[in-house]
Amino acid sequence: MDAIWTLGSHSVAEHPALADNVEVDVVIVGAGITGLTAAQALVEAGQRVMVLEAGNVGAGVTGGSTGNLYATLASGQAPLRRKWGDQVAADVVRARTQALEHVESLVARFSIDCQFQRQPAYRLLTEDRQHSQHDLNDELDALISAGLDAEITDGPRLPFDSWGIRIANQAQFNPLHYLQGLANRLIGEGAFIHQRSPVREIDAANGLVKTDTACIKAKEIVQATHTPKGINLVQAGMLVSREYALCSKLRSGEYPEGIIWLLDPFHSLRSYRHGDEQFLLVIGEKHKTGEHQGDHYQLLREYLESRFDIEAFTHQWSAQQYSSPDGLPYIGRMHGRDNLYMATGFAADGLVWGTLAGQIIADQILGKENPWQERFGARRITPGKSALQYAKENVTVTKHMLKDYFGTEKLESFDEVQEGEGRVATLDGEKLAIHRTENGELKVFSAVCPHMKCIVHWNAAEASWDCPCHGSRFDTDGEVIEGPAYRPLTRHE
Repeated sequence: MDAIWTLGSHSVAEHPALADNVEVDVVIVGAGITGLTAAQALVEAGQRVMVLEAGNVGAGVTGGSTGNLYATLASGQAPLRRKWGDQVAADVVRARTQALEHVESLVARFSIDCQFQRQPAYRLLTEDRQHSQHDLNDELDALISAGLDAEITDGPRLPFDSWGIRIANQAQFNPLHYLQGLANRLIGEGAFIHQRSPVREIDAANGLVKTDTACIKAKEIVQATHTPKGINLVQAGMLVSREYALCSKLRSGEYPEGIIWLLDPFHSLRSYRHGDEQFLLVIGEKHKTGEHQGDHYQLLREYLESRFDIEAFTHQWSAQQYSSPDGLPYIGRMHGRDNLYMATGFAADGLVWGTLAGQIIADQILGKENPWQERFGARRITPGKSALQYAKENVTVTKHMLKDYFGTEKLESFDEVQEGEGRVATLDGEKLAIHRTENGELKVFSAVCPHMKCIVHWNAAEASWDCPCHGSRFDTDGEVIEGPAYRPLTRHE
């Protein structure tokens, strides 16, 4: 099901699929918030820019986000302060505040109809837990130390007891409408945007980006793909997870306003208005990509029904997150190639990090100084703050490799796969990803992920094949949905 942001969605003028090889100054892979933010700055500076998008503008991670814009981190300011200290924690807030203000300035400057509005953010407890008092005090102190306007509060209008911290002057918008407005502005200024144009190869040494139909030569190549395509060392320490969103209408009661983080242990709430209709969103049920246990959407339904008077559920969707081993994003020039850029490690805070990343990368390409370039540089090495997560993630990858290669069920016949079912099984000695549609059509692929040869898992909630090692995901036709893989799963006739 589509995200709520598609209501009232605007079409994006686009260029037809590339038929001939072309040359530009900058090619950007990915039309999410990172890619289009960078493109806007580069086009205004006179650069010839081409944006390649495998799906539609904003329909990836940006279009699956919460639409929340905030200067702190969803995981909390206090953990960041403990890991990095006061200076870095304050730098994160300053950098993210500047990025949030950049979004606000573009909305006003280009008259983008995306319902941007300033709202407070809340970190709330929902029951009296003595051990949480100290944590909340630490969080409040960390927020104030970083320069944010924060105070203890009873919370917004909620039909259950809550209390915690209110952070003033954050914001919300419709992220998809924002990007669609930005894309149309870019096209009007001469940028090329090609939707449904997946990139199959990046040859940075020769400045080449290849799609199924053409080859683009560029001086600079930006991977605005949420995680770099192909094999990259940074992926070895990245925690890849999925989080789910559910949208509902209330039969009675008020829709709470603001960005609401409930520490129970963690859910996010917000309301959204489209025309005369109002909706309540809940986000939660986070888990590692490729590790699917239970019906996450049903758990969110039960969560809302236990707290609100629900009339109907209207939308559901999910999004992927990449959390870096040291807790900060990697932004800018990649190791080994001065003409190749990436932006990853945004965790649950991608709308603001993506905006900042687009600004930093554009400044690097244009040779301009950016105050945050060094702090979040993609070439930084922080072993003291990264080693533990690197170790954990490599153990996880090894566990999945051993379990999936030696523990996959054996299948005697495709007839064992029922309609609507997806199974990974060994047949005649080969690992296969097998799906039978509701109409009875059988689709069979190699279960080996083309990225680094892990075995994909079936995601029944989203009807996709997900790799538990580095987060590549494939649809029921084997095509890449997201992640580092360039190529689709190998089809078996």
